[in-house]
Amino acid sequence: MSAVTMIGTGGRETGGDSGGRPAKRSRTAAEPVTVDGLFAHAAARRPGEVVVADGGRPLTYGAARENASRLASVMLRYGVQLGDPVLVHTADHAQSLVAQLAVLALGGVCVPVPDGAGERDAARIAEMSGATLVLCSGVHRERWALDAMVLDDARTWARIAPVRVDGSLPRSGPDDVAYLLTERTEGGGCVGHLVDHRAWLLATGARLRRAGRPGRGVRTGRRPGGALGLAALWWAISAGSRLNGPAAPATGRDQAGAAAVYGPEEYAEFLEGPVTGAPGTALVIGGALPAGLVARHRELLPYTRLLAEFSPRDGAMPWTAADCTSAHADGSGAGSAVPRVRVTVRDEEGRPLPAGATGRIWAAGAALPFDRLCDGCREPAVGHRGSLMSSGYLGRWAGDGSLEITGRTARSAPARSSSRSASAFGCAAHGAA
Repeated sequence: MSAVTMIGTGGRETGGDSGGRPAKRSRTAAEPVTVDGLFAHAAARRPGEVVVADGGRPLTYGAARENASRLASVMLRYGVQLGDPVLVHTADHAQSLVAQLAVLALGGVCVPVPDGAGERDAARIAEMSGATLVLCSGVHRERWALDAMVLDDARTWARIAPVRVDGSLPRSGPDDVAYLLTERTEGGGCVGHLVDHRAWLLATGARLRRAGRPGRGVRTGRRPGGALGLAALWWAISAGSRLNGPAAPATGRDQAGAAAVYGPEEYAEFLEGPVTGAPGTALVIGGALPAGLVARHRELLPYTRLLAEFSPRDGAMPWTAADCTSAHADGSGAGSAVPRVRVTVRDEEGRPLPAGATGRIWAAGAALPFDRLCDGCREPAVGHRGSLMSSGYLGRWAGDGSLEITGRTARSAPARSSSRSASAFGCAAHGAA
């Protein structure tokens, strides 16, 4: 596959009637069963509305759909097959969305690379995934020895604009792998979490039901490629709203009262500084909340809803969730298990413990990654949904059914892993949890 230079955020907008209004949703339209199908569902209703504002001009739903379809068609001509892993390493969320949609429409495995990833981390992710192609921004091109498609070079848009969208798209299915989410280990290694379309939709849908529709959009201070940025992006899309990235305007009606996604330490730092532009809802995703954070939030932002998701491994797929707005809420932010996830507390031998007993926190379920990859690992593949995943945290079940996090384990239990590359899972079907 030779290198191709492409643009990711230009192009025409499509859909709607002659007056620019979005087409009416059919009452009999089937609910989306894939991640790219979820986006298409939203884009059909609001093609002219902004989906991402993050550097450059805002990207609309219609333009994102058009560009992604053409990009996917070109990638298909260059040999990308169903189930192939493709790296996505971009400098803004608009380019990232177009790249993700193109990979997903092809039935490929999207492997996001954090914008700030160093050369060593990027090399580990590429080696572990087995990817041979990267969709990137121009600022990242020299970092990759792989074939690349550069998404922000406007000079070559004319080259792909005439490309006819391939009639076989979309190729994705609910049991296909959608994402390989990476996690850096304490020893400098890399673990990848394989997530299929169904699991991503389950997690995204449950988040929307808990957190509600962010009518003024979702903002994030994180660069693209990380778990928090992905969670914020797809929360906005599932609600038919918009994502305001770090390069979006810092003030204005689109930011005031918008929802925001933070990591635990990131939100603690936000509360320690001069609190301006308070979000309407603050969603904190990651590990346990720092001590005193809930009390500090109530003191400074009594009218802002505070939600917490305990997402200890891949960072995007929650295990438990809590609404910390209530005066009686637990300060750790762990809460109760989310739908389609089974959380257990176990002893050193892996045996479940009764309520009140402290042990290691484990989880399994249909709304979690179904398998792991690990660079350098040679363990047998798990290869089935429902395999247990260690959190690296200690905790206990309280009498009211909520999970209390008491600290980190002395040494996180190793993730069960597979030595196979992501491409081996592209067409695999996995049993329901």
